[in-house]
Amino acid sequence: MSIQSNSNNAKGKKTIQINSPLKVVSNVRGDEIKNIIICLHGFGDNAANFASLANEINIQNVLWLFPQGPKNYPMGFDGAQWFPLFSDPTEERRNSEELVLQLLNEAIEVCKLDYSKVFLLGFSQGAALAIYSGLKLKEKLAGILALSGFIFQAHTIKNAYAGKVIDTPMLVLHGNQDQVIFPATYYDMLDSLKDLGVKRLRNKIYSNMGHTISSEEIKDITKFIEENR
Repeated sequence: MSIQSNSNNAKGKKTIQINSPLKVVSNVRGDEIKNIIICLHGFGDNAANFASLANEINIQNVLWLFPQGPKNYPMGFDGAQWFPLFSDPTEERRNSEELVLQLLNEAIEVCKLDYSKVFLLGFSQGAALAIYSGLKLKEKLAGILALSGFIFQAHTIKNAYAGKVIDTPMLVLHGNQDQVIFPATYYDMLDSLKDLGVKRLRNKIYSNMGHTISSEEIKDITKFIEENR
């Protein structure tokens, strides 16, 4: 399918057409595209709902892309997933990784940017996929942002880098009251990322925050993107 993004700037509407087999909600902010931010929703969410995040983060000259997981959420209406949590996820994880990287590569070609201008952001299950896809790519990205997430197949990433340092900046954020992805997972993930060789790692755990995105977190996300764009 193709998607079109319309800028609401005063100079008129700007249309970007990107091919993807995924359903994608998109948003162009500003008069030109200097960065691409690809945002992966959590288990059971959908692209349209997660796309509200773009309204919370005041950054100009950005193409926001919110792809939707390829499989329906098994326990609710109008939700999606990137891979199953109650059965073997291997094949569907691989498929989702390929679809996300296909979208990323198509976007940078259309926008005439390079990998260093792309951010991958994910929440919960989407955070796990953002980490895996972004690091497996073995290209320096503008940044990977993992919100309330986890890491899987760390040994596969480690083997891919074979001891080389990972230059992509990373931001790992979590709530200390998260009852979906427990805070212990956050600390284990930090150890794993350091062991993988991530040298530019910023992290924070928020007091009295559950499995959600807070206003304080939005400020830290905005700051990270502005500093690394």
